[in-house]
Amino acid sequence: MTPISKTLEALINEIYQDGNVSVVEYRTLRDDADRRMDAVIREFGQHNNVTAFQKAMDVAMQLLQTAVIDAKKAALTDTGEAIVKDAVVAQVEYLRAGSQLALRLL
Repeated sequence: MTPISKTLEALINEIYQDGNVSVVEYRTLRDDADRRMDAVIREFGQHNNVTAFQKAMDVAMQLLQTAVIDAKKAALTDTGEAIVKDAVVAQVEYLRAGSQLALRLL
């Protein structure tokens, strides 16, 4: 895993310690990520690839939430629900693996 700050590590460990993420914990992590991005903006300015990545993540989260709502409305079978979950997990893991590869370049 890519090294992260102790404060971020503590926050992540606290959020995942019970195996569930609450809406409050999700919002806390989102707000913390935005606060950390503010430091990038102060260092490099508003318009850079890192801030573009942040915007893309916001869009990706919105699309994920909408996709799940759409799937729920479709009243999927157990098999259909498993297929959707499997595909979403694969996409998240793709991002995680790509993040680790990219961050090695820093």
